[in-house]
This record gives sequence, structure tokens and C-alpha cells, in this order.
Amino acid sequence: MSSSTFGALLCSVILSFSTTLVNAGHYSLTQDYSGAKFFEGFNFSTIPDPTQGFVTYIDQSAANSTGLAGMLTVNGSETGAVYLGVDSTTKLSTSGPGRNSHRAQTNQTWNHALVIADISHTPGGICGTWPAFWMLGTSSEWPNAGEIDIIEGVNSQNFNAMTLHTNAGVEVQNNTNLFKGTLTTSDCNVADPNQPTNQGCNIADSPNADSFGKVFNANGGGVFATEWTSDFIKIWFFNRTHIPANVLSSSPSPSSSWGTPNALFQPANNTIDSHFSDLQLIFDTTMCGQWAGQAWTTDAECSKLAPTCDQYVAENPAAFKDAYWAINSLKVFQDQGAPAYGSGNGTQGR
Repeated sequence: MSSSTFGALLCSVILSFSTTLVNAGHYSLTQDYSGAKFFEGFNFSTIPDPTQGFVTYIDQSAANSTGLAGMLTVNGSETGAVYLGVDSTTKLSTSGPGRNSHRAQTNQTWNHALVIADISHTPGGICGTWPAFWMLGTSSEWPNAGEIDIIEGVNSQNFNAMTLHTNAGVEVQNNTNLFKGTLTTSDCNVADPNQPTNQGCNIADSPNADSFGKVFNANGGGVFATEWTSDFIKIWFFNRTHIPANVLSSSPSPSSSWGTPNALFQPANNTIDSHFSDLQLIFDTTMCGQWAGQAWTTDAECSKLAPTCDQYVAENPAAFKDAYWAINSLKVFQDQGAPAYGSGNGTQGR
């Protein structure tokens, strides 16, 4: 080999190696669901609520025509934010059917992603409600393909509950210095006999994180970012005054300036890829059911309003006027070189 040929080959190898280093961890926009594009990329499921909530999920046409879904309007002007609400005018019988609401889920699925949602208002902190923004595997048998709960809470709860749900084999480490929240359960297996049924592994944000409930809404919300890789699942919350510049510019760089995440799920046995696949994004607001209903009697604020959650939800429609999502933007990014999409469409899940 001549010296010139060897030199050219060496330069090629160095360039290739350098490019790999530059591209590693570099996220590119894959899907943008902001504004009207939300209603093109999401479908509204009408399945019976898998959690036995006092709710009736209606389709997109019905939601649009009754004002339960559309673009948020303030003082007669559209804000550009997506609005997802629940019926707040109809008195119901406690025997059902439940209150009209939504379960909106993406047509597309992913394997590894960085999901960034700018949300200015949630249904959280209202007695009877159980809102969630989450990712669900499309396997017909829950939770074989995994579940990631990014925003979730019930009744008057004033902190965000971030949770993974899997079958057996995923237990996360309590790396307390590496995330801000508090690990309450470490086994992601929903059938762990030593944890409440369907609990999964949960990290509770602190109430002063302002990431859920009435304070979140009063502050104008903020940005949630969820990074899902083969090694970990991280969730950050940034309030309005602390959103990183690279998030605002749609050039996200989690390792550069984001700081400590609110939650870090990092299994010691490296089992994420074998338990999470083909996840779709979901926004829903259910009522009562397996969590909000069961927690009703232990919620000091809510339990004094009615003997049961179902009765309160049925008889007090005006209480749910503010039980809505306002989604300023929703974007999905992926690492360069990673597979862009999953393969399945939505299934029932939990």
C-alpha cells in the first residue's frame, strides 16, 4: 500500500469515527403533533375503560362536535394549544353510563425516543379525576410490551407519579443522588406479591416540584421530557422559567444542560429492551375506577364531598369545567441511527 493510499484510508477512518462521536446522543425531530397536527396523528378510542372508571370515551367526531376536543380558545381567540376536556354540564345516574371524556392515542409507535411535551394545563388536582399522559406497548397482553407513565395522579393529589409497568424481570435501582423524586416501589412487575396490585416501579415527585395539580396549572404548566434508551428511562420537568434553550429551539441535548431528572429508571440487569417495545403515546382523563375510586375514602379533601367517587362525579358536572388538557406542543425525537418507528397500532392496554 502506498503512503498516499494509507493516508487517505487513515483520514477516512478518523472522519468516520469523528462522525460517530458527533452523532451519538444527537436527537432529530421524528414527529410533531403540535396544534392541528395532533388530530391527524391521534385517534380517539371508544373502548370501555380498562380501569373500570366512571367514564365514557367518545370518538373524535363526537368530541369535536360537543366541544370536548379542539383548539383551546381564550377570549374568543385560538391559542394554538390543543384542548382535551370532559363533559361538565350533564348530571348523570350513578348507575351509568359514566361522564363523557377522551382517550387519545397515537397511530404511530416507537422503539426508543425522546418525547417533549409543553403542557400549560392538566386535569390534575380535581376530585374524581384520574388524568394521565403515558406510553403504552401495543401487545394485546398488558403489560408485556411495557408502559411508561409520564404524568399521572388522582383526586386532590399535588405531586406527579412517574411509573413503569412490566411483567416480571425489571427492578430499578434506588440511585437517590441521580434523580430528584422518591422511589416508592422498585419492582416494575405488576404482579409482584410484595407490592400493591398493578403498582409497578414508582417514583413520586415532591409537591414543591410544581409538576402536577392545581399549582402546576396556576403556574402555567411547563415542559415534560422523557428519554427512553436501552440503558434507562429518564423524566424531566421544567417549569416556565427553567426550560432549556435547546428545548425551546427544538435541538434537545439532555446531557448538556438539563441537570438531574425528576425520575431515573435504570434496571441493574439491563432489561429495558426486552420489556419495552412499540410504544404509543396516550392522553386520557378517566374518573374514579381502580385508583381514584379506591383512594376516595383516604383523600381528606374529596371524601367529604360525597360518600363515593362515582356519586360525586355523576351529580356535580360543573366541578369538571377545569378538568382539561392544554397541550402547547408535543414532539418526538430520536437518536440518529436509531429505528425511527415501531411496527404496531394501538391496542387496549390498561
